[in-house]
Amino acid sequence: MNIIGTLNVSDIIFLLISFVVCCYLYGRKNFRYFEKLNIKGPSPTAFLGNFLDIKRKGFHKTFLRWGREYGDYFGYFMGPSPFLVVYDPEIISEIMVKRFSNFTNRPGILDKNELTGSMLSAAEDDHWKFLRTVISPFYSSKQMREMTPLVEKALATLLKNVGKIADSGKVFNANNLFSAYTMDVIASTGFGLEVDSQQNPDSPLVKKANKVFEKTLISSVERLAIVFPFLGKIMRLSNSRFMMGNLVDIIDFCHEVVDERKRNRDRNARKDLLQLMLDAQLEGHENMDKKTEQELKLENVTDWRTKRGLKDIEIIAQCLLFFLAGFETTASTLSFFAHSMALNPDVQEKLYQEIESVLGENAPNYDNVQKVSYLEKCMDETLRKYSVAIFLSRKCKEECTIKGLKIPSGAVIQIPIHCLHGNPKLWPNPEKFDPERFSEENKSKQTPYSYLPFGGGPRICSGMRLAQLEFKMAVVQILRNFRFVPCDRTENPIEYDVTPLLRPKNGIWLKLERR
Repeated sequence: MNIIGTLNVSDIIFLLISFVVCCYLYGRKNFRYFEKLNIKGPSPTAFLGNFLDIKRKGFHKTFLRWGREYGDYFGYFMGPSPFLVVYDPEIISEIMVKRFSNFTNRPGILDKNELTGSMLSAAEDDHWKFLRTVISPFYSSKQMREMTPLVEKALATLLKNVGKIADSGKVFNANNLFSAYTMDVIASTGFGLEVDSQQNPDSPLVKKANKVFEKTLISSVERLAIVFPFLGKIMRLSNSRFMMGNLVDIIDFCHEVVDERKRNRDRNARKDLLQLMLDAQLEGHENMDKKTEQELKLENVTDWRTKRGLKDIEIIAQCLLFFLAGFETTASTLSFFAHSMALNPDVQEKLYQEIESVLGENAPNYDNVQKVSYLEKCMDETLRKYSVAIFLSRKCKEECTIKGLKIPSGAVIQIPIHCLHGNPKLWPNPEKFDPERFSEENKSKQTPYSYLPFGGGPRICSGMRLAQLEFKMAVVQILRNFRFVPCDRTENPIEYDVTPLLRPKNGIWLKLERR
């Protein structure tokens, strides 16, 4: 029977309109989420939510605008998924510290697979606690002191390259210069490797790491998966290398590093990050399946260490995280610092004079760089003005109310670090680079939890000490002999790429001069 043939034109028009209306309503089915909670926010578009706003302007600009419009907290949608953005430092303090047990976990925007879910940054509850206890000793003061010679070696090569750039008189992209330096530090301190990224400008490892942040077909699919969650589920279920995108090369490299260390294990070797993780394995448990793990009935961190041990995939996951997080963030911070010095020569000169006064001819190390107080202020101000991580995320386990804000179970909270650091109510004249904001007197006046460059609470960035050490040592040695100056390609203000990390769209171009 031909049903279409029995319909007249008005029936067909009615069905089409009904279909369009149903699609529209389906595309908006979650959009009363914040309305029911009496939380304000921008109006979402069917299916897309507020995705297009963020795609056009980026998270930092969009969050700043919404913060000015809606106040201390607001809700928005990425596709059908709701996100609660919190600006209020008091609420942030409750979430990150006082009620940490209810906000222990970081949600993934996309579904986690076994590898990404095993990273310290993504692991949950007791799994996270276990990984943290294994990795924390690597970042102790004792370890930092032992790492100093390794950082010095990478730094010596950096200074040679800086000298060549200064003598050539050519402009240079600061991020390219510092990326190779941070890669060498990571490889040597974490894995006992000499990859020599700085001597080889075309280092395969640096190229592979940089490719991770490039836009590809898979990264485009990942962005679409935010709007259409079923795509994320398909990607998670697929174990194909293709679905890992540009991560594949770095994952393969991490596998090679781990396999090589296992083949040539030296019990007397320096306790770098990789060795600490290998020591945390139990023989026969390296590839334990979920069923066997459940049968162990792990009740606390001690059980995790003594009954389960660290699995191979968790070691690969931490290696991957250590390479990517340490490589990108510290290189970017050094680049933003160099940009700030070039545009603020009075600050640069004051810092140089204090380095000379405090350290004299002494080489920088973990202990003496702490004594250069103005260096600490300049680093803190760089991290305030240029927070590489634009926001932090937490997931609410059980419904609670904080300062009148009702937060439902399962709600995803985003803390917009970059916008918090740029809030004129908390930081007067926030666009000005002013290290004196971090003088002892001014720090005592700061609103608690208004400054979060490394996060806060128990899940504060574990790599903070290493990042600060390689930053300070590099700055001391460079400024002793050179000064950063602007060039005709130096942007002010910097134009940022539309990514979840604060990345300059066109690079950071400067010149170097010998003192």
